[in-house]
Amino acid sequence: MMPIDCLNLKELFNMLIGVKNRFLFVSNSKTASTSIETALRAHCEIQRDGTPHRKHMQYADILGEYDFLFGQETYRPNQFFKFAVMRDPIDWIYSWYRYRKGNQVAAPLPSEMTFAEFWDRKDWNIHRADGSKHLQKHFFTDATGEVALDYIIPYDDLPKQFAVIANHLGLPSKLPRANVSQIKGTPTELSEGLLDEMRSFYAEDYDLYHALPTRNEAGLNMLKSA
Repeated sequence: MMPIDCLNLKELFNMLIGVKNRFLFVSNSKTASTSIETALRAHCEIQRDGTPHRKHMQYADILGEYDFLFGQETYRPNQFFKFAVMRDPIDWIYSWYRYRKGNQVAAPLPSEMTFAEFWDRKDWNIHRADGSKHLQKHFFTDATGEVALDYIIPYDDLPKQFAVIANHLGLPSKLPRANVSQIKGTPTELSEGLLDEMRSFYAEDYDLYHALPTRNEAGLNMLKSA
């Protein structure tokens, strides 16, 4: 097989895999992924961009599609520091609602649509094509359904925790702002009944979100010792 450093992969793909620096950034949606990509793309041999379907790949799919790399003995997934960003689930779906109402997007929402109406519609932001829940957790799991990333940064603490990771990897730690929603705000108008329904819907994501401090401590210790 041709050595990986001889392939001009930037002309073929757009996604963040740093082969030399041994890191993999999994791009969850509505979590400042464009900002991270902007900061790190110069340090990646493999990049993936374009439509949300191309850009926001689940970890299990990444391993399959890039098997030409991860299938090599010297480039196994466990030799890469694998990280992503996760948002509070209700804040995450509310961000999708704001983004599709206020930005120039391929699937805009009607300007008069309330969040409750958006939630009731249960479109692709909420349910996947097969009818299953669209969860952030799915971005981070392997083929067995287990969360397989080393570190998942909570969105609310992104600049600080990203800087810690970047410094240990020898990468730029400053994040530019990019691809932000034009409409600002927090979900203050949501009824308690709707909030309870959403908390139940996103129970798996909340279980992971609340476990991040413990998971990330182990991941950071691994990074420091590498």
